[in-house]
Amino acid sequence: MSMARIAAWSIALAALAGVFTMYLQPEFMVGLANQVWACF
Repeated sequence: MSMARIAAWSIALAALAGVFTMYLQPEFMVGLANQVWACF
């Protein structure tokens, strides 16, 4: 496996881990729900 491919996978996994940890914060979820609701 090339170093570029390993780096790309590492960046993708770090981004996914960051998104998943944001979902554990209740105030983030409330803000996200308010933004979605504002679209309608």
